[in-house]
Amino acid sequence: MSSPIRQCRIATKDGEAMAPAVWLGQHLAVTIPCDKARKFPVVRGQWAITHRGTGLSAGRLFTSKANAIKIAKAWDSKFAYVTETGNGHNWPHKEAWGNVVRGINYPCATGREDSSDSTATAGELAARAGIPIDQAGGSLKIQWRGEFWPAPSDSDLEFWTFDSVCETPDGRTVEPDHPASWLRILRLV
Repeated sequence: MSSPIRQCRIATKDGEAMAPAVWLGQHLAVTIPCDKARKFPVVRGQWAITHRGTGLSAGRLFTSKANAIKIAKAWDSKFAYVTETGNGHNWPHKEAWGNVVRGINYPCATGREDSSDSTATAGELAARAGIPIDQAGGSLKIQWRGEFWPAPSDSDLEFWTFDSVCETPDGRTVEPDHPASWLRILRLV
């Protein structure tokens, strides 16, 4: 007799879906990332750590399943605040969690000095996605719909990752998975 498939509720563009979970904790789950068609393709080395209370991804990691589970177990109790409040705006561990996710996904960038106005992560993501960037004048700009827009800061990206809204390059407020959100443009969602 086979064991039942464990599932975790996740937030999607159209509402919610149930994702296969390889580990379920009290506040977090490790799931296979969901694509925009609510399909769960197996992408070797990519795992989503999902906050069980909100269904939002607490981080998408490019690592082994064992390492994703180890990280989720280590951080599970720290996400109690997010469960209690329903958001991560004032979560005391927000910066440390962002550093963990960045350190795993961008190990070469961990030695750089982080500052609240750094746009290094947006530049790395744009370059990885093949999106044209412009660094003339000392400020990073990313091309979107034929125009170059000021890149979001690392703190903006981190904030939007935990929030239920995100900005577009032209300043509109949309859901994080909206096609024009910075998180979607930079392929974080």
